[in-house]
Amino acid sequence: MPHRWLATTTLNDNLLRASFIPLLDAHTDMELLLVTDREGAPMERVRYVVPSRLSSKIFGRLLSRWFTLLRVTRKADRVEVFNTVPHLLLAYLPAKLYRKPIDLHMFAGRYELDFADNPSISDNRIVRRLKHPVGLQSFFRRLALKHVDRFFVPGIRTRTFLKELGVAEAKIINLHSAIDVERYAPGEVERNVDVIIVAGMRTVKRPELALQILEQVLKARPESKFVWLGTGELYETVRAKVAASTLKNALTLVGHTDEPWRYYQRSKVFLLNSSSEGMSCACMEAMASGVVPVAADVGDMAEIVRPGQTGVLIQNHNDPSAYVSAILKLLKDEPKRSSYAVIARNLIVQEHSFPAIVQIWQKMTG
Repeated sequence: MPHRWLATTTLNDNLLRASFIPLLDAHTDMELLLVTDREGAPMERVRYVVPSRLSSKIFGRLLSRWFTLLRVTRKADRVEVFNTVPHLLLAYLPAKLYRKPIDLHMFAGRYELDFADNPSISDNRIVRRLKHPVGLQSFFRRLALKHVDRFFVPGIRTRTFLKELGVAEAKIINLHSAIDVERYAPGEVERNVDVIIVAGMRTVKRPELALQILEQVLKARPESKFVWLGTGELYETVRAKVAASTLKNALTLVGHTDEPWRYYQRSKVFLLNSSSEGMSCACMEAMASGVVPVAADVGDMAEIVRPGQTGVLIQNHNDPSAYVSAILKLLKDEPKRSSYAVIARNLIVQEHSFPAIVQIWQKMTG
């Protein structure tokens, strides 16, 4: 009899490919019921289950999603929850009612359950607006510790965090998004972009710090060229600052693109200066494309950015000069940068490609 799993999340096209393709490839007899906010691109063995417009109008976005989960969870063998807030809250009661095991995918690392000290690090808009979310954090921790069967984590730091909360080692599994290493691969084009940033323009990504870093790189190396892919609530602020700065002719703000690999292939260094991360998918895409990361040592980034091998990990990640120094050294030493790039791609191919994640899924039962 075919497996039938249920997944619940707010749909993201990148998530759709990075998470569900390897899961389905690992279980060729599986059908996936995806309870989400909208229908995405057609995928074999994926059935979108979206609340009707009438239901959403009457009950609101979240309650209508809960009623949908209540209706379809009984048809599934297990429930996959992506993003703790609010999806774990929506999923746990239907799962408990029908006695279905829950897996929690902690894409944001420990910050899925550790956001009270700094709400701005959360991907959830409700959390970011709260001034004192301690109670909400405590509630979701209790929910996770009591009802989650397996925790999927980006790396050792999130694993350690969960163990400190009392989660048994056997319930914690290292598994993150997969990268399509055929799509994200070095090209045959000139690398004429010195630094690329791929990040949403919001507080947690620290766009002002990124601009400071680029300005200092440009001052030391006036011929430098930069690209920024991404939009967000601070886009207009960033655009105005760029237009009024020395970066106006050096930095191209691309906004959203469906073909980021075309920019990766032209780039030399990937800059990530977020105040928090799980393990950046954009960084992994860049590495697969032969771009060397200079990244803040936050979250589980140390799993992929390995000093002296795949890139540069910035310990003092609030200091722009630390990023600037690392970037300039890589740009001045192309043999070293190229060597890092080869090792970086190999790491993604071996540990984070579709085939690598398929193997992890196949080793698990249930």
